[in-house]
Amino acid sequence: MTFRSQILLGLRWVAGARLLGQLVTWSITIVVMRILSPADYGLLAMATVLVGFLAMMAQFGVGAAAIQASEMDDAKLRQILGLVIVINSGLFLVLFLAAPLIAWFFEEQRLVAIVRTLGVQFILMIFAVIPSSQLSRQLNFKGQSLVDLSAAIVGSLTALACALSGLGVWALVWASLVMEVWRVVGLSFISPFWQRPEFSLHGTRQILLFGGNLTAARILWFFYSQADIIVAGKFLGKDLLGVYSVSLHLASLPIQRLSTIINQVAFPAFARIQHDRDRFASNFLMATRMLSFTAFPVLWGMSSIATEIVALLLGEKWREAVLPLQLLALVMPLHMLVLFMNTAAQAIGRVDIALRQVLLAFAVMPIAFLVGARWGLVGLSIAWVVAFPVVLGGALVIFLPVIGLRVTDVFYAILRPVLAGLGMYAAVAVVRSILDPGTRTIMQMMILIVTGALAYGALAWTLNRRGCKEILGLIKG
Repeated sequence: MTFRSQILLGLRWVAGARLLGQLVTWSITIVVMRILSPADYGLLAMATVLVGFLAMMAQFGVGAAAIQASEMDDAKLRQILGLVIVINSGLFLVLFLAAPLIAWFFEEQRLVAIVRTLGVQFILMIFAVIPSSQLSRQLNFKGQSLVDLSAAIVGSLTALACALSGLGVWALVWASLVMEVWRVVGLSFISPFWQRPEFSLHGTRQILLFGGNLTAARILWFFYSQADIIVAGKFLGKDLLGVYSVSLHLASLPIQRLSTIINQVAFPAFARIQHDRDRFASNFLMATRMLSFTAFPVLWGMSSIATEIVALLLGEKWREAVLPLQLLALVMPLHMLVLFMNTAAQAIGRVDIALRQVLLAFAVMPIAFLVGARWGLVGLSIAWVVAFPVVLGGALVIFLPVIGLRVTDVFYAILRPVLAGLGMYAAVAVVRSILDPGTRTIMQMMILIVTGALAYGALAWTLNRRGCKEILGLIKG
C-alpha cells in the first residue's frame, strides 16, 4: 500500500470505530448521568486530579519515543519494557501513599479508597505499552481500533450496571478499571511481546531525552488543564464542581474523540515524513483544514443547542450547566488546534517546541481561572473564552516557523469553517425564535440539529468548496 492509502485506511478504521463507540457509549453515559448525582461526578473529578497528573509521567514518554524513533529493535523494546515496569510501579506506590493527603485537601475521606483503586491502572498500563507502539509503528490501526471500540463499550456497560446497582461514584471507578483490563488483554492478543524486560539504560540516551522532554511537557499541560478543576473544587465545592466538570466533559468530549482519532494516526504518519519539511508543511495545513471543517460545526452546534442538551438529556438537576456548556464549546475547536500542533512538533522530534507551547499555556490559564472563579461557574467558563485564544496565538508563533509556515497560513486554513460555523449558529438561533420558547422537546432539538447541519453544509459548499472536496476525498479514499 502507498503511504497515502495507509493513512486513509487508518483514519477510516480509527474514525469508524470511534464513531460506533460514541453512538453506544454516549447513549449509555447519558443514562448513567441521569442515575448518578453531580456530587458523584464531583468526587471522581477530585480523585482524578492526582491520578491524571501521575498519568502524565506514566511510561516517561518512552512509548511515544518507540513510535517516533527512526529505528527500533527487540533489544531496545526490552529496555523500554523494563523502564515502564519501574516507572509505573513507582507511580502506583506514590498514589497509594498519597491518597490520604488528597482526601485531606478536599475534605472528603471517601477519596482514599477511590484514589487507591484507580491507581491499579498504572500496573495494567505496563502490559499495553509495547503492543500499542508496535502497531502504531506499522501504521496498523485496525487492531487498535477494534480493541479500543470493544473496551469503550464494555466499560460503559460496566458503568451502567454498577449505577443501576446503586454504587454511585464507584460505577465510574469500576468502569475505568474494566476498560483498561479489556484493552490490555486485547492489545496483547493481537500484538504479543512475550520477552523478558531488560533493566538497563545502556544505549537509551535518545529515548530518555525524548521521553523526558515529553514528560515535562505533559506535566505542565496537566497542571494548566486541571487548574480549573482544582480551583472549582477548592472554592466552589463538590456540587458546583460536579456541574462544571460535566459541562467541561460534554464540551470537550467531541474534540477529545476527534483529536484522538487524528493524533493517533498523525503522530506515526508525520514521524515517517519528518525529514521532508515541504511535504510535512503541506500535510499539516491540509490536516488543519480538515480538522477545522469538522470541529467548528460540531462544537459550535453543541453550543447553539446547549439548553436543549441539558434539559432533555441530563434533566432539571443539571440546569446550571447550560451557560458553561455554551461558553466552553465555543473555545474547544481552538483547543483542538493546539493539541494537533503539539503532536506535530513531537513527530519531528522537536519536543522542546511542545514544551514551550505548554509553558505558555501554563503561564496564562491558571491565572485566568483564579480571576474567573470570583464569578462562579460562568466566570470559569469565560476565562476559557478570553484566555485560550492568547495561548493559540502564541503556540502558532512558536511552532510554524520551524516547518516554514506563517500564522496567516493557518488563519486562512480555518477562516472558512469559522464563517460557515457562525452562519450555522445564527440559523439555529433564528429557528429557535420561531419555535415555542416555553417548551423543550426532542422534536424541537432534532429540528434545530437538522437546521444547523443544512445551514453549515450549504455555507461550506458556498464558502469552502476546497474543504468539502478534501473531506469527500477522505471518505472516498
